[in-house]
Amino acid sequence: MHSLLNKLCETLQVCQSSSQYNTLAAYENPWLLETCSRQEIFDVDNHIQVDRRYQFLLEVHRKYKKRQYIFLTYLLHTAEFKMSSFQNMTMEEKNIIDELRRRTIQDISPKMLEDETLFYRFCKARDFNLREAEQMLRKHIIWRTEVQLDSILTDYKPLEVVEKYLPLNFLCFDKEDCLVQYHDFGQIDMMGLWNSVKKIDVFKYILLSLERDAESLKQRSKKIGKLVYQLSSIYNLENFSFANATHRKNIEISLYILNAYQDNYPERVKQIIVINANSSFSLLFAFVKKILSSALLTKIRCYKADGWKEELLKFIDADDLPAFLGGNKTDPDGNPLCNSFITHGRKIPESYYLCNYEKKLFGASDAKKLIVARSSKEGIHFEVSNVGSLLEWEFELKNRDIDFLLYFKENELEDGVEIFRKKRIDTCYDTEKGLFRCKKIGIYTIVFDNTYSWIHQKEIYFKARLRVNYEDENWQ
Repeated sequence: MHSLLNKLCETLQVCQSSSQYNTLAAYENPWLLETCSRQEIFDVDNHIQVDRRYQFLLEVHRKYKKRQYIFLTYLLHTAEFKMSSFQNMTMEEKNIIDELRRRTIQDISPKMLEDETLFYRFCKARDFNLREAEQMLRKHIIWRTEVQLDSILTDYKPLEVVEKYLPLNFLCFDKEDCLVQYHDFGQIDMMGLWNSVKKIDVFKYILLSLERDAESLKQRSKKIGKLVYQLSSIYNLENFSFANATHRKNIEISLYILNAYQDNYPERVKQIIVINANSSFSLLFAFVKKILSSALLTKIRCYKADGWKEELLKFIDADDLPAFLGGNKTDPDGNPLCNSFITHGRKIPESYYLCNYEKKLFGASDAKKLIVARSSKEGIHFEVSNVGSLLEWEFELKNRDIDFLLYFKENELEDGVEIFRKKRIDTCYDTEKGLFRCKKIGIYTIVFDNTYSWIHQKEIYFKARLRVNYEDENWQ
């Protein structure tokens, strides 16, 4: 133990005036830390020193756990925070960060302590309100354990279909050395995706991507000798369809992920750039923006077909930006789409589909049965008296496919206006689900259209309802 302490004193550059007895006592009893002068014990000038000390402390932790680890990691973060580049903080804010660290350090995992910005980000997200910051951090600790985030980089292997067809891309580092993501959101084959995976598979893969980005930022900080911890996201909404915008699973996973992101990755977002935004995106955004904090909303900028290339070049060097986004970078063969390092959305082969899908609504006590004769159609009517009401549906066919439409009319005297249509829906692999926010008072009609089929009638099992408020539900 004494040789270990001598090594510790040498590595951490304990001042000659410090008493080895006091150092030993504090090492064995972390509460004596309050009697020690942190500036006297530590002299850390750069990131390399911190990293070297941290690696040594991890080794100490593996050999001597419990109280020794608590003391050492507490001192480590005192050193790390001393070198962090948060220049605009007041002394009061620094004291709040220090107090949050002191209150929670015994519950923080070694993996979490690798993040030098941990305590700062949670304090900043709650405007340096200590009580709220502590509540947020403690909830994060519980959530982190539940989703096994500490080991996700080493232990979790995503499904092949998710890795190949869910386009979450690291693009580059911007002019300020912050990480830039690119997501080809509009081209994702959402129906193929939901036929191939469960929502939890998508959620875990997104968490894996976020942790990879955090690791990239940490390595970037080491390389450039400057602390960087934020990222920018570019979402390309070209060809984003009405069907995708109103698909219930898309809405549910979007709400769930955004809630989880806000609560557990505070102050990571530098900016979000949405390009090629269309009316279908506006429908989805109407749902998700209600749960976004005002601070995050101010970081979102949306562009239609024009104006965004100039915006990207303001913060990304042209030589780092792919040509299809307005930069100079191409593949070695000159391909402007940069397929060698960018995954674009594309059709998912049916070989990935979950063909052993078991029907859920067939025989369910709360599901209704509907027979649509050949060359005919059937409608289900809902009278909406509150703007913002939610029309929700799910259905399955016993076999084959059906066209699905939604109509609206203000009263019985008017002809209905088609709001949207989905052709040839096949529920062989999953239940078809949807959600629509009613912006007008009137009559909404769900239509199952079989007029294209001259031979086969269609047997449908469905549930549909009208709700005034949308409430989160458990999902898996």
